[in-house]
Amino acid sequence: MSIRKRTQGSGVAAAKARRPTEAPPISKTEVSSSHAFLSGQMPRGWLDRLLVATADLPLQRGERAVVEGLVECVSGILTSHAVGVCVVPERAAGPAGLLVYTRLPAGRLDSRSSVDPARMFPGMKFEYVAAVPGSVVGSTLHLGSDLDDLDPEGSPAVALLDRAALVLGLALPKARAVSALASGAQRNAKAFDKRMIQIDKLATFGELAAGVVHELNNPLTSIVAYSEYLVRKVIEEGSVHEEDDVERLRRVRDSANRMLRLSRELVGYARPSGGARGPCALHSVIDQAVAFCEHVLSTNGVGVERQYLDEDPMVRATSEQIVQVFVNLLTNACQAAPRAGGRIVLTTTRAEGGARGRIAVAVEDNGSGIAPENLPHVFAPFFTTKRSTHGIGLGLSITKNIVEDHGGTIRVESLFGHGTRFLIDLPALG
Repeated sequence: MSIRKRTQGSGVAAAKARRPTEAPPISKTEVSSSHAFLSGQMPRGWLDRLLVATADLPLQRGERAVVEGLVECVSGILTSHAVGVCVVPERAAGPAGLLVYTRLPAGRLDSRSSVDPARMFPGMKFEYVAAVPGSVVGSTLHLGSDLDDLDPEGSPAVALLDRAALVLGLALPKARAVSALASGAQRNAKAFDKRMIQIDKLATFGELAAGVVHELNNPLTSIVAYSEYLVRKVIEEGSVHEEDDVERLRRVRDSANRMLRLSRELVGYARPSGGARGPCALHSVIDQAVAFCEHVLSTNGVGVERQYLDEDPMVRATSEQIVQVFVNLLTNACQAAPRAGGRIVLTTTRAEGGARGRIAVAVEDNGSGIAPENLPHVFAPFFTTKRSTHGIGLGLSITKNIVEDHGGTIRVESLFGHGTRFLIDLPALG
């Protein structure tokens, strides 16, 4: 795993081998009986300090903090030695991307003019280099000394550095993983905050819109009443242009009635659900959702085709919630429809081979479809492929929750580039 690199200073003979001055006193009996010192095994106190430092490595603070913590530990044990680390990044970034950290003995000046991973301490007589296992090739841990005590076969200092290299090889990938998780969590938190702000904005807008709709009810009621009065008045007076006048007034009255009915339904739809469920005519509920989406449909030039059962099937539901289901599906289909020739087909059938226990509803469009890799995620909260102006990715998640809360199921089928079909299955009443 490790290699020893001996480089003598100019004109200076290698010093004789001696025990490291950092080692705690060891009796002759201990040395001769266990051979721990000369065999390269480190004193127990060194190993204890390395183990404590390993447990305290700040993985959550990233690679540099881990490298600095380990170098400080080894340098604190081998106070007469120079200790250094050179970590090669996972993605090649050139010499400038190397993570280099060194500690020199007290009073020693760094004589390096540039980073040389092969010789980090050129001012010292000897240097031992240990490869960091499990890391990018070229990542190394270095030990510099002016003493001839770096023999790989019998040096406690070398044994300590080898074990430190093993620790570093295990710690660096974990530090990278922790940093990646923290970075991802931070990005997700920021994205979530933005979405929550948008949700709050939409909720505020909804409250304002509900107030505006409520205020429209009074003038609309007056328009309906006065137009009805004028219709009767023109008929009674027998004007020359009676038929034309009556027809115009009737159109005013019918339009005002339609607006009044829609505004009242919108207020009911926006009102928090009390959870009470009762019999609902499914076709009527779907038609109400189409009426709510009429502006979006007409603006995008999308036509709606209804292929209903002969009878209007009844389901037990909270009507405004089922309306919300189809408003969400119609809006999505409308946004996916082509600019010209957009079409949405609404179909109701008896599910399960004609059994009267369940009703199947299909909402099919001829839009751009959903990419295969996105299909498994369409019902996930906050998942969206639309621009930020077209929603925040909650519509289909809410739709799924409502359908399942009513004892139903919903699934999606899509052929990318050729359209999408949502299939809803609901329990029927009779």
